[in-house]
Formats: sequence, structure tokens, C-alpha cells
Amino acid sequence: MRLIDYFFISSPLHLFISASIAVQGEADERVAVVITRNPQDRARLQDIAGRDPLVFNRVIAVPATGVVNRRGIKASVFKTLHAEFCKPLAMRIFTGNDRRIEFQYAMHVARRSGLQVEGIYMDEGAVTYSGHKSIGSIQHRWIDPLFKKLFYGFWYSNALTTGASSWVRTVYAAFPDSVHPLLKRKHVIPIDVAPFKTGPLKAIASSMLEAHPEYPALLAGIKAVFTLPHEGAYVDAPEAYAAVGRHLYKHFAPADIAIKPHPRMTRRDLPASMFPGTVLLDHRIGMEAILPLLGDSCVVVGDISSTLLTTRWLRPDLRVLALVPEGGVVGGMADLYHQLDIPMIQGGDLGTLLWCNDRPDRPAGTGTNPGSL
Repeated sequence: MRLIDYFFISSPLHLFISASIAVQGEADERVAVVITRNPQDRARLQDIAGRDPLVFNRVIAVPATGVVNRRGIKASVFKTLHAEFCKPLAMRIFTGNDRRIEFQYAMHVARRSGLQVEGIYMDEGAVTYSGHKSIGSIQHRWIDPLFKKLFYGFWYSNALTTGASSWVRTVYAAFPDSVHPLLKRKHVIPIDVAPFKTGPLKAIASSMLEAHPEYPALLAGIKAVFTLPHEGAYVDAPEAYAAVGRHLYKHFAPADIAIKPHPRMTRRDLPASMFPGTVLLDHRIGMEAILPLLGDSCVVVGDISSTLLTTRWLRPDLRVLALVPEGGVVGGMADLYHQLDIPMIQGGDLGTLLWCNDRPDRPAGTGTNPGSL
């Protein structure tokens, strides 16, 4: 029976994981479905996904505009999805977020065809392991799902955490033994990292860097990367993060430090003023494209985030240090970071660990008790 794989893509991470699965060639046809709502990001992901037919045979860009129907849904979006998924074909539908209504509607339409349809969740990062932040609230468990069923239709399936909806049967995860308990009820498969070293995936990484031809040589000399959360975390109180920068300055020249902003950053002036003299990277470029270019001695520092998990996954040889937020760490995430040998430290302890990192007799995998920045 002919099999089609559909990959719902809304971020560079989704694109990389989708491509790594697609190049393994299990399906007869591989289709990228770009659902990013930002027009510029959508055009960029569509262009990159469509360059190599050996990765994706077709690319569909779901429109972000259109007439709003009686349920408040963009009619053009659902018209596009219905036309594609109403076909009586065997298919697997991959997504990085099964809470997205585009994925759920596609599954609903496809299942109505009566043929074999499998929903698959691809690792979205930290939420795969820690669970949704509101998983225990009445609003999240009962009120929102009821309104969404009334709003969209009774085919809507609530996901207590990303990947846990009834539409999903299989989970692809970077660290399968550590996924959230709700995801362990699914069929969990480890993501194969081997394809990330192949030509097609390297070509995708290069495509993401086309606007910055200087990056390959520049990043090869970087000695430390500091990854930032969304600017909302520091716009009103930047001192804690600026202090981390000062600790880095004691060990590295500013020009040897790269600042990786959050993908949804809107205030580029903030990190530019907080970390003068450093290399401020383009926020639109995913960490997945940056990691292959870093030298073996580079250290990656950041808060408890998906970026650090991606680093440990794709570049296990690199030193990774996690800064603990003021509210502490969710228990599951603390356990995961411990399992992955990622020290969780206070900002003030960064200098000590960096000093140890320069010594040949440094004990591996040592950190401090969680606290605040």
C-alpha cells in the first residue's frame, strides 16, 4: 500500500527533525506542511524545505489569512487542509505540537477516509520531558477543552501535555527514557542522530546561514555561547543576565562570546546593550544550524531550556551549563538534567566552573545545588 508521510513544520527544530526522518525513506512520498503564522518565517521555511526533492517531494504552505467562518477559523486554512487530507490514502502525520488545531483537523479529516492513519509527535524540546506548565489546573484539564470542543467540533482532542492527545500513537524523542509519564503510554522511538551528519541535513543547515556567510568561520572560533530566554524574562530586570555576561568576560574576550537570542526576540537592542563587544547572533537561526559549526572546546551556557537539551543531544561532546531560575527547577527537569550530566548552577558559581573547565584535573559533570541567578 502506498504510504505518504506528512510533516507539520512551524520552527527550524521541526524542519530538522522532519528532514532527519524523511531522508530515511520509509514512505513513498514525503510532504512538508508549513504552518508558521509569521509570513516571513513561513516563506523562509517553505523555501528551505523545498530545495531538495530527496528530502521532501512536496511542500505545502498553509495560508495564514482568509475569510473567518462562523467558528472563528480561517476558512482558507481548513479548505487547504481538507483538500489534502480527505484523500483515501495510508498516511503518517508528524507534528511537533499536537495541540495545534491544524494538526488535529488534518487527523480528523484523514481518519474519516477510513484508511490507515497514524499521528506521530516529534520532540518539541523541554515540554516533552517536563510536561505542560498548566497540566494540573482545572482550566487546562476541563474548561478549555470543553470550550474548544464547542468551538471547533467534538473531534477536538485535549492534550494534557504536548504529545499526549488521543490523535498521537507514536512519539519520536531525543531522550526516550526520560519523556513525561503521559508520553510513556505511547510507542516511544529514539530519534536517530546519524542523518544529521548527512549531506541533505548539512545543506539545510547551510541554507539557514545563507544570510550570514561569515558565520562558519566566525563560529569556529567562538569559545562560549550564552543562550537567552525570551526578552520578557529580562526586559524589566536585565541585571541578573548581564551579571552572567560579566562572569564570562573574566574567562573569555567579548569577541569570543556569542549571544544566542530567543527565536521570538523583538528587541535586539536589549542584548546588544547588555553584552557589549560580543557576537550577537541572528535570532532567526536555530541552534540546530549553529551547533555543527562550534569548536570542540566551546562551552554553552543558558537557562533551563530546550536549547541546552538540543545541545546535549546533537553535540554531546560540548560542555553545557544550566543556570537555575529564581523559582527553582521543576522536579522532572532537574532529574533529566542530572541524567544528562548538565550541571545546574547559580549565576555566581559560573566563574568557578569555567575555571575548573580550564584545568586538566577538573572533575567531570560537577555542579552546585539549584538556587537563583
